[in-house]
Amino acid sequence: MRIGLVGYGAWGHMHAAAIGRIDGLSLAAVLCHSDQSATLARQELPGVVVHRDLATLLADPAIDLVDIVVPNHLHAGMAVAALEAGKHVLLEKPMATTIVDAERIVAAVERSGRYLGVGLELHVSRQWAKVRALITEGAIGRAKYANLTLFRRPFRGGSGNWRRTSSTVGSWILEEPIHYVDLLLWYFREHGLPVEVSADGVPSPVGAGMYDAFTATMRFAGGAYAVFSQCLGGFEHSLVLEIAGDQGALRTWWSGAMDRTHTPDFELKLRRAGTETAETVPIEKSGEVFELEEQLRRLVDDVPRRTPLVSACDALPSLRICLEIERALAECRAVRLAWP
Repeated sequence: MRIGLVGYGAWGHMHAAAIGRIDGLSLAAVLCHSDQSATLARQELPGVVVHRDLATLLADPAIDLVDIVVPNHLHAGMAVAALEAGKHVLLEKPMATTIVDAERIVAAVERSGRYLGVGLELHVSRQWAKVRALITEGAIGRAKYANLTLFRRPFRGGSGNWRRTSSTVGSWILEEPIHYVDLLLWYFREHGLPVEVSADGVPSPVGAGMYDAFTATMRFAGGAYAVFSQCLGGFEHSLVLEIAGDQGALRTWWSGAMDRTHTPDFELKLRRAGTETAETVPIEKSGEVFELEEQLRRLVDDVPRRTPLVSACDALPSLRICLEIERALAECRAVRLAWP
């Protein structure tokens, strides 16, 4: 499968390197926004065509799938254009910065009949997917409570400082927390979708929609609830998840010098239903470097079958909840949720 990579920033470099390690995938072309990234791509990717505009890349018949790794505000327009050009798409999260644009993507997928997967790669994690597997097998009974905390250094600005500009990033709630909102929805799927969200936060001087720290609570019908908290005033990159069920509980954590480290520390401990002591559950490896590669590896089988790891429809609830968390913060009130 021949891939056209759109974006050659820090994460685009990671995609390019991972594609090069996977049998059945080849990097056919790359789209670079700046002169600097285009020069770098020509130096680092010999034999790969370097494009400077999307239309030229989409017109290239050698490309089967477009891998979109650009600032958030460009995701929807580029994804729709790629689908309309007959290409399959792997689209970085968030798939859009508004529900209207997200629904445009869903409609374009349906019209085109092409594959589109959203980059919520934690679904293939040996650590985070293991939590879902344990819940499915009944290891803790029915999940009742979860607390997921991210403590990390501030976000990098990115090319042109796009990650610190509200018109390009959307918000910091969409930038990384969408991964963890998505996980919590996955872990609590037996409860259906949340019926209410509330939040408290510390605004950042960077701009509207940016919070140096925030905590959000998702409440489900029946009384279960899940809390996510992010602090960007920290250091390194660490995650802690605690889930209590009606019969057991688990705690898992991940820590590294940065989010893309190859050598993190991590652990998963479980008190199974019917036991009083916790056991350590073995995890072979964990981290977004490995998870990205695994999601890309799945393309070889998933694209022909049109079975994305996370489809555009699957990604809609976490996007909407992140946007409602923004509203809860802005309006200082709990927001009730009604789902179609």
